[in-house]
Amino acid sequence: MKKRKYAIIDVETTGGMATRDKIIEIAIIVTDGTTILSEYQSLVHPERSIPYHITGITGIDNVMVRDAPRFYEIAKIILEHTEDCIFVAHNVRFDYNFIKEEYKSLGYKFKRKRLCTVKLTRSAIPGLHSYGLDNLIDHYGITLKNRHRAYDDTYATYLIFRDILSQMKDTHHVDMLINEGIDASVLPKGMDLEQVHDAPEAPGVYYMSSATDNVLYVGKAKDIKARIFQHFRKMTTKSNAIYGMIHKVHYQETGNELMALLIELYEIKRLKPELNKALRRSQYPYAIYHNPRAAQDKPRLLVLRNNKKHDLLYDKLKLFNSKHSAHTALQMGIIKHHICKRHTNDRHNRYDCHCQGNCTEILNASKERQGRLILELKDEWDHDFVIMLEGRTHVEKGFIMIHEHQFRGLGYIDLQDTIVSHEQWNDHIEYQFWYPETAWIIKNYMTKHNCEVIRL
Repeated sequence: MKKRKYAIIDVETTGGMATRDKIIEIAIIVTDGTTILSEYQSLVHPERSIPYHITGITGIDNVMVRDAPRFYEIAKIILEHTEDCIFVAHNVRFDYNFIKEEYKSLGYKFKRKRLCTVKLTRSAIPGLHSYGLDNLIDHYGITLKNRHRAYDDTYATYLIFRDILSQMKDTHHVDMLINEGIDASVLPKGMDLEQVHDAPEAPGVYYMSSATDNVLYVGKAKDIKARIFQHFRKMTTKSNAIYGMIHKVHYQETGNELMALLIELYEIKRLKPELNKALRRSQYPYAIYHNPRAAQDKPRLLVLRNNKKHDLLYDKLKLFNSKHSAHTALQMGIIKHHICKRHTNDRHNRYDCHCQGNCTEILNASKERQGRLILELKDEWDHDFVIMLEGRTHVEKGFIMIHEHQFRGLGYIDLQDTIVSHEQWNDHIEYQFWYPETAWIIKNYMTKHNCEVIRL
């Protein structure tokens, strides 16, 4: 059996955010757990100024990196040193995400199995008040010349890692950490851990299928790999159902979370997977209607059956797949816009009311508030626009198109494309559909994120 190799890595950076900051130094020690097989270290030109407080911590300043290689100049060397290795670091998410982002900017997807020595030392050396590297260095009595420089921190991590491995009777615990808490023996018969490790660490939609390729479950994730691991780490009722029926997993990357949410909705409606219950309904038997002709003190917002009779009498605002979800949406609107519950047709007094005993005043003053709620419930937009989003690669962008007040579709464009008309956007649409949930998903996302919007 081929002996496992570990690449122990530490990076120093211009800050703590991988999507914003840059690497200024990297060190790698490749080991089989007993001896050092190879080493690499280098300063890295970050192509930006190093903040003073970073220089204060690391001792690395702008002069030191002035003649250092850019990351793209050493990218091949790093790949060669880490190939077929487990990526090991103290707080591995930090170092791994920085390296992954550097490669992403070059159009390459860096992917390695990972092992965190924080988690490893917690289980191997219980009872310490801290598992930060400083405290572990003191605990082991390790002497370093340059703490907070990449090579010294990597070497200290190597010494700690080597000591822990030497005391282990077998590597089962290490295997569990590498596999994020999953025991290979609990995976469905048709799956192995390599399938899970091969999943992309990117936003997208994943499909869990039976041995006969019948899709049983569709899900979305910001990180597909992490989400699939999560399915088999904690055996919930859903996980047990999946375990008994799933044979394989496949996926598609979307480049961003919003498109993953919308494609997940589309695929669940289209495929009606057995294990997706909430979103697979395609019938909408209830609606919230508005009666614009109602007297001031009479119900104007009505939860009714969705049918032609009511369509002729009232303005339909929004569809729902259950009476309960319609009442819930209306209740949320009452609270958000401070509307008296007497404006609804609810006969069971189930709504909370903001009137505080002075319903007459609220009834007389709530026309504007009702208008805001009606616009919100209609799930429409008052102008056409395109939302620009991350693409699946560094040379494309994703987009979502709003046309004639509603969601039109989604797709991808090349970064070099110049698009100025509705027709040109239409040419790039890959998914075109509409469901009542679609607008809510888009509006909710736009509320929480600062989206790039192009008005048409």
